[in-house]
Amino acid sequence: MNWLKSLKKKKKKFPNRITLYLNSDLNKIIIAPIYIDESWLFYEQENLEVLKFNCSDESIGQSVKNNLSKFSKKNILNKKVKTKDWPAFKASKLKSIKEFEKKYSRISIHDANEANIILVLEADMKSKNNINLTSSISAYTENQNLGSLIKNLFNIQINRMIE
Repeated sequence: MNWLKSLKKKKKKFPNRITLYLNSDLNKIIIAPIYIDESWLFYEQENLEVLKFNCSDESIGQSVKNNLSKFSKKNILNKKVKTKDWPAFKASKLKSIKEFEKKYSRISIHDANEANIILVLEADMKSKNNINLTSSISAYTENQNLGSLIKNLFNIQINRMIE
């Protein structure tokens, strides 16, 4: 019976989460670690990492793993956050959010569960029917393999838009 009580007392740990924004023409990958607040609202951290799109797959994989570890709980201090304050948009240095959303492809990455042994990658296909491309890979894979998978998902995003 004691083990049952210990299970109830254990606080739920949220799977780590980040968002990537990619644009090969602008030669940028914006990596946005995520916060979660007490109401389970996810939002981007201000501390982003920006890579050159043409950097090595190894560098991309390593940066993704480093940024996944930055996921944490934090309550939004100012509930009146404006869209123009969106950290990834600001990092893009584009003039409008509409332009940002048009030019950048988004890939969300999160751990499959609390064990953090599988990464789930979801590529936003900008589909009318909300169809996205999902893949998974071991969290312990070589950095080069993770970076390669990310670039492959990006290539599918830009070449095969699903309607």
